[in-house]
Amino acid sequence: MTLDAQDWVWRHSRTKGNARLVMLAIADTITGPDALASMGTAEIMSRLNVSRSTARAAVDAALASKELEEDEPAVGSRPTRYKIPGAVNYTRAPRGTGPKSGPKAPEAPGPESGPLPATGPNLGPSTGPESGPPAQDPEPLYGAESRPLWGPDSGPHHSPIDGVNEGVREYRAEVATIPAKARPLVDRITAAGVLVAWTLAPGEWIVVEALMKRSGADMLATAAVQAAARARKGVAHARYFLRTWQALPPAPEAGTVPATAPASLAPSNVIPLDRSQPRGRVAQSVDYLAEALAAMEAQQ
Repeated sequence: MTLDAQDWVWRHSRTKGNARLVMLAIADTITGPDALASMGTAEIMSRLNVSRSTARAAVDAALASKELEEDEPAVGSRPTRYKIPGAVNYTRAPRGTGPKSGPKAPEAPGPESGPLPATGPNLGPSTGPESGPPAQDPEPLYGAESRPLWGPDSGPHHSPIDGVNEGVREYRAEVATIPAKARPLVDRITAAGVLVAWTLAPGEWIVVEALMKRSGADMLATAAVQAAARARKGVAHARYFLRTWQALPPAPEAGTVPATAPASLAPSNVIPLDRSQPRGRVAQSVDYLAEALAAMEAQQ
């Protein structure tokens, strides 16, 4: 059943990036036709080799797609039990044939066996999969700080789940789009002169929108500008701000009056002289010297 569930994800799931990897990780632990599997956040972090926040964002994105459901919430030491509805009673098709359920897989051009015929000069032999043209490796994105994700439609060229790291790659066209709800936040930060890459994964945009609802775009923009000013080596990617934003408090309710310190507690730079204490010998000697000098000046 594990291979059947994984086959459903590969052929029919429309999730992308880390959300797709979560689907594959859960499908890898499914053992029955009910498509149920229990998995905690720590195990998802281990399988995807990502941080806790990235793992949670990926699960949220998979749940938002409706292709993954939470069958039972986590209780105590028992992890959450997930369900992939589309994989219930699903059976993968034998190799070389189309799936028994779902859309029919495209047939490979050319003869049933042997390499595809060349159609132009210097094309070389065909080395692609049995169906469709050879898959192209996604080109790397930006610098190391951007940590982009693998493309969702890379098929057999997906990296194995246990071997991917937090910097797996995704196609540029699918991560460069800024959601309309987040555009005011991006514009405010850009207008402040903080120029960073906004190639966030779909799951990370869900986190950003949730933080905007909690703390407000104004607070997030101000925190981002301050964080960029403190960064010694500069900031190249907006992902740098996620941890700062997650630590921000919720926005105050409308009409909240800011707290002010009482006047009696206002700081002062003047320390009052306590004359109730007896003066020491040094202080008395200084007073005697000052009186003597004053008397000499009076005589002159």
